[in-house]
Amino acid sequence: MAYLNSPPEGVKESALQMLAESFGTFYEYAIAVDTRHRITWISEGYREFLGLNYEPLGEPIKRHIPNSFMPRVVDTGKPVFLDLLYVQEQWVIVSALPLQNEVEEIVGGFGFVAMADNTSLGKLANKYNKLQKELDSITSQLDLERRSKYRLSHIVGRSRGLQALKQKLRQVARFDISVLLTGETGTGKELFAHAIHHLSNRSNKPFVSLNVSAVPENLIEAEFFGVAPGAYTGASKEGRQGKLSLARGGTLFLDEIGDMQQSVQSKLLRVLQDQEFEAVGSNRVQKADVRIVAATSRDLQEMVREGKFRADLFYRLNGMPIHLPALRERIEDIDLITERLLDEITGKLNLQICFLTPDALRILRMHSWPGNIRELRNTLERAIILSENNPEIDSDLIRELIGVDLQKSPSEPKLEVSGQQHDLGKSSVAPLKEQMVTAERVILRDALAEANNNRKRAAEILGISRASLYEKMRRLNV
Repeated sequence: MAYLNSPPEGVKESALQMLAESFGTFYEYAIAVDTRHRITWISEGYREFLGLNYEPLGEPIKRHIPNSFMPRVVDTGKPVFLDLLYVQEQWVIVSALPLQNEVEEIVGGFGFVAMADNTSLGKLANKYNKLQKELDSITSQLDLERRSKYRLSHIVGRSRGLQALKQKLRQVARFDISVLLTGETGTGKELFAHAIHHLSNRSNKPFVSLNVSAVPENLIEAEFFGVAPGAYTGASKEGRQGKLSLARGGTLFLDEIGDMQQSVQSKLLRVLQDQEFEAVGSNRVQKADVRIVAATSRDLQEMVREGKFRADLFYRLNGMPIHLPALRERIEDIDLITERLLDEITGKLNLQICFLTPDALRILRMHSWPGNIRELRNTLERAIILSENNPEIDSDLIRELIGVDLQKSPSEPKLEVSGQQHDLGKSSVAPLKEQMVTAERVILRDALAEANNNRKRAAEILGISRASLYEKMRRLNV
């Protein structure tokens, strides 16, 4: 080692030149942030690689690169050299350096990515990605059924309320926080959970669902946390993975979370707080890298007040509450929903495409749908089967299936109370009381539609109090 203290000038210049040339190669994929982790500069190549069609200046870097090293580098002042980072569904080799001013204060960070195939680091990254793809191909068949089955496009409708809800889903999905879906039974909470997973950064990982109310009380912990090998008499020697393990890296959807017993609630709280859990019969702590999306048709806040649900768990689950509207609250979407359901059902049953007559659609719009979309699907499925080889589903069949009696007037059908039948003889005129009920129901629905389901605004349009509006809606089943 002849140059132990100080290298000759030629060696120094050669090293600097090599560094400059390497930096020139990496510069095409580079980014800089300030001390608050906000993007201050990004190269055009890296912006295109991230799929951005605009300059994200001023935005948090983790919004676009959730697992970025940059915040850690800026906060600690310690650089990261040649480490692997998973970005845009591939592994890349990155380096990140803290930026200092003339008085050696950290003012931000600078990072760059080895992307070019003609560099040794780029070739190494390509080789690693090739190996990763081979591994993924081996395991893809094992977890294929655990990928999200539905996307945002499967949620159909034109109503303003639904469009606002879909935009909220797009925003929420990007952030790794717990989501609580609330709404009546049959509003499609699992469909929305799938859509959140598909839009998230975890979309290439498993989506695992657990219906809490469907699991016997004595098995819920094993189903949730798994069972250690030989944990109890009769337990498998290999053990059994729970939903938390199966969902690792992805999303765990907990349906009917309000039915979870309190002994399990405390353990779920630990998962959310500490991101760790223990299998039944095991003392080994496992990491729980999952996003929780919970759903319920019950009033969890009321259950908290009654002491039936842990308050601390409720607030953990309620990181982002999303309420799903009932079908009667977006009745203008029913034609699009019906069209989608008819296609799905006929495809599943291997039958010809069916369609509803305009009168049949009007009847669907006038029904209150207490079972929401699940009830609508069941009705259409029976209608398709009963219509035999006739592709046209008429109003008589729909009337029979949903249990309403409609006066066969060519102008406008008149809805009667579900399940009631009226023998009017040969008269085509309904009793005055029934016509007044129908007219009042139509007026209420028109006002709600004009107010975009804003009940305060609907009451103002009708010139009545909100209390009167609520009472009429309850009485007329609107």
